[in-house]
Amino acid sequence: MRALILFLAAAVVGLAVMIVLYMDKRPGFVHRTGPLFYVGGLLSDAEAGEAATYQERTSRRLIDFELKQSPRLPPYAEPFKLIRRVLRDAQGEIYKGPASAVSYQHKLTDHGWFPLMAPEVPDALDRLWIIRTIKPDRITVNRAEHECWRVDLIDPALPEGSDTVVAWLSEKVPVYGLLKWKRGGETWEFKSGTVPARGTR
Repeated sequence: MRALILFLAAAVVGLAVMIVLYMDKRPGFVHRTGPLFYVGGLLSDAEAGEAATYQERTSRRLIDFELKQSPRLPPYAEPFKLIRRVLRDAQGEIYKGPASAVSYQHKLTDHGWFPLMAPEVPDALDRLWIIRTIKPDRITVNRAEHECWRVDLIDPALPEGSDTVVAWLSEKVPVYGLLKWKRGGETWEFKSGTVPARGTR
């Protein structure tokens, strides 16, 4: 019985070695799946001082996002990024009202990686978007061509039939990594950004 167990163990090890050797003989086998969408390269690794400004294509309105210095968290605390969001009109003037300039905690475990949760309505459904597809893409934004990811989503906060959202993301863009998005009949595009000198993006 013992000899049979040893024989079977040796056979399993032998098969494993053969599989590894067979895979090694196929050039680029591991890379045949193509590029990988790494969500950790977006907001999760953003640094304090990063900022991004977006402009709506039709109305020319502006949105600014800036990542502030988050306090040091105790062990096992829920990770978050302290974000400053400012809404401006087409002339660059900040809108009047309590929601025009808001600082809020973007909790990575609750709010995900997308920026369009409304900090003034923390229980809104905007953060519960459903991802339909993720695929590589190439688009032109602000007269520059970008390799990026196209992400098609469903926003349950929008009416059925007009709840599709499309976003284009790149790790090279500050804060959220967002190049462009279409939602609710509006198209927003990355206009300018700032990355601190010590950044590694």
